[in-house]
Parts: sequence; C-alpha cells; structure tokens
Amino acid sequence: MNVFKSKIDKWLLFCLILSIIACLLGASVMLKIGGTFNYVFATVILIFGAGFPLWLLVSTRYSVNSENLKIVSGPFSWDIPIQSIMSVEESQNAVASPALSLDRLEIKYGEDKAIYVSPVDKAAFIQKLGGWKLNVADQGDQQRTGGKTSQSQKKKKQRKPIKQGGVNK
Repeated sequence: MNVFKSKIDKWLLFCLILSIIACLLGASVMLKIGGTFNYVFATVILIFGAGFPLWLLVSTRYSVNSENLKIVSGPFSWDIPIQSIMSVEESQNAVASPALSLDRLEIKYGEDKAIYVSPVDKAAFIQKLGGWKLNVADQGDQQRTGGKTSQSQKKKKQRKPIKQGGVNK
C-alpha cells in the first residue's frame, strides 16, 4: 500500500492555524470567566473550532493499493475501486473536497461521481493508480500553448476514458 499526504497551501495553513489560535484564546477567556455554561461552551469551541481543523491537517491522506483508493480526511473517508476510475485531470476547482491545496486532481469514477485530491507527488500518485491505463488530461497543456490546442492535444482529448476491464471502447 502506498500512502500519499495531501499538499497543503501556505495560505490555507495560515488560515487554519489562525482559527485554531483564535479558538484557543476564546476558550481560555471562557474558562477564566468560569461557570458551567462557559465550561461547556469552551469545550465545544475547543473540539469543533480547534480540534476539527487540526484533525483535517494531520489526517488528510490518500492510500493506494492494487484494488482501491482510500481517501481519509478527518472523520470523512472514501473507498474507490481503482477499476471504477475513468479519468484523472488536473484542476484548481475550489469545491469542498479532501484536498488541502488548490493544486488538485479531479478523479472521475463510477457513474457521474468526482472527487478532488491534492497529493504532494501527483505523478507518483497517478502512476500508482495505474496512470498508464487512465485518461489523464493536463489542463496546463493549453496554458503552455497560449490557449491554442495542437493536433496531438485534440487527439488526446478525443480519447475515451478507460472502462472497466482496461479496454477503450
């Protein structure tokens, strides 16, 4: 089994650490004031305001074995059979997902399902997924050519995703 940690954007790390510090300060004020309500409120602040972001930071990872991709991010987890993966594309979509960076990969699988991940080593991650069998598109191609699509890029985009059993149809 290969485990890939999530890449973490510096701005996101800064925001999460800042929110954790703010929650710790808020909870300490509530504890200084005292009283049952304040103790309960401080506990809630510590668990959800500081604990949850910290849990996401330390636990977001992607494990690949010969059959499955397992994604874990805090209390959330996904098990995706590798055979159900149809394509992997680079993305910077900011939709909520188990990715701590905007330098993401969109994994399309199953029937109209997609999930975004941000492994530190994207090339190794794609290779472990069986990248040579997948339809892997690079959005950077158009950026490098100034928005113009070359013939080889058009052919690449015309390829159909790999179906179960590893055969193009």
